[in-house]
Amino acid sequence: MPELPEVESARALCEAHCLGATVTSVAFLEDGTFDEKIFEGTTAAAFRSALMGKTLVSARRLGKHMWWELGVKQGKHGKKAKPSEKTDASPVFHFGMTGAMSVRGEGAMKYKSFEVDTTSWPPRFAKLVVEFDSGVALAYTDPRRFGKVRLVRGDVRTSPPISQLGFDPLLAMPNADAFVAAYAKRAAPIKAALLDQKIAAGVGNWIADEVLYQARVHPETPAKQLSRAQLERIRTEMGNVVRKSVEANADADAFPEDWLFHRRWGKVAGSVNGSRIEFITVGGRTTAFVPALQKKGKAGDEASEAEAKPAKKKRGAAAPAAPPPKKAKKAPPVKARNKAAAA
Repeated sequence: MPELPEVESARALCEAHCLGATVTSVAFLEDGTFDEKIFEGTTAAAFRSALMGKTLVSARRLGKHMWWELGVKQGKHGKKAKPSEKTDASPVFHFGMTGAMSVRGEGAMKYKSFEVDTTSWPPRFAKLVVEFDSGVALAYTDPRRFGKVRLVRGDVRTSPPISQLGFDPLLAMPNADAFVAAYAKRAAPIKAALLDQKIAAGVGNWIADEVLYQARVHPETPAKQLSRAQLERIRTEMGNVVRKSVEANADADAFPEDWLFHRRWGKVAGSVNGSRIEFITVGGRTTAFVPALQKKGKAGDEASEAEAKPAKKKRGAAAPAAPPPKKAKKAPPVKARNKAAAA
């Protein structure tokens, strides 16, 4: 499933190629029909009307959702005119399991588990194809059809589903106190709590596994049993994992080599950095973890603390004994010195 980094790459793709361009054509499916399962709560006519003649002012994202802010160009300057007012409707995209954006001639979003075929246009499994006056053509594809494309009127951020989401780890990571408070009273396993989009929007299965591995926290530990230090490490690693994967434009080949990510797919037995990987189910989701490093309870806290901090010298411990001094060589007898001098 596309998670925060993959959806951010889709947003960046739209912004890089379509920003400031005006929609000239809106088509549906490969055969032109309208997929009512994907386009929830709207009609083909309403959706086309909301986009036609509108200019892409910005591409926004919160968690796993992305939306377009559209505007209307006015005045005598035509294509050079800036949108003077925003429209009252925005398309909001949720990518489900296999949703993806692609631009004709420029490629598509990258996923670990599948690849969008852009050798033909529109791509196979295209559900929406939008053309702009700049000559750019963009397609939304979704083979498994679990994604949703909605038309939201008014301020997208104050309307469901965006208004129901929690903080975005890339855009607005809360401070340590707020982060700890968000999880400290949760009875659910920490893996399940991390997947709750009402707390942290955009964290999905692979991000949660990676964060817990890097923080050395067992995924089944109830969130409320974690120490403050453990929760703060989770916060730190959540920020690191999200930032690094976004900087790599969600290209898995560019992720750090020592990440669990590269070895967690397909429930295939293996190891990471010399430690065995196991697979369990937590909160209904397949979970990869490393038992040798992610331990339950107090033992896990102590182990992760020990790894995070350099070893300290124990109080009262005796300093290592200095090596015995070397024995000085005896000077030769006086008579011998005098003979040597005379010679």
